[in-house]
Amino acid sequence: MNDYNLWEPIDAIPYDDLYFFGIKDLLGKVVLHLKVLGNENEMLEIKFDGVQAYRVVQEHGRLKSLNENPSMRRFRTSVNSDFLKWFEKESLGQFRESNLVHYMVSNIDNIIDVIAGQVVSVEWVPCIT
Repeated sequence: MNDYNLWEPIDAIPYDDLYFFGIKDLLGKVVLHLKVLGNENEMLEIKFDGVQAYRVVQEHGRLKSLNENPSMRRFRTSVNSDFLKWFEKESLGQFRESNLVHYMVSNIDNIIDVIAGQVVSVEWVPCIT
């Protein structure tokens, strides 16, 4: 069972127009870049710290999950998800007391899942060309 909560880290995110632009893995930190269709001036930057696991799956690869949970659209968090349970099992429970959170970032291209601590930075940044 997945218990997801709406996650609105900043106001006025145009969820229906966000697309995946890139990801950087920086040894325990992950930075996501999402752009808005038609806006070449800025992008949404999401920085996760204390990252233990992440995955990027094309939307068509998550049809079962999307059909079972239409609320997966937009951004969500969970402290009780199948992904967290899988991670706890695989790590033999060594992170059980770490207060990890499953962050789900849905966009028009894919769904990005991140298991991390609770330090997240979200801001609009200029696009670098």
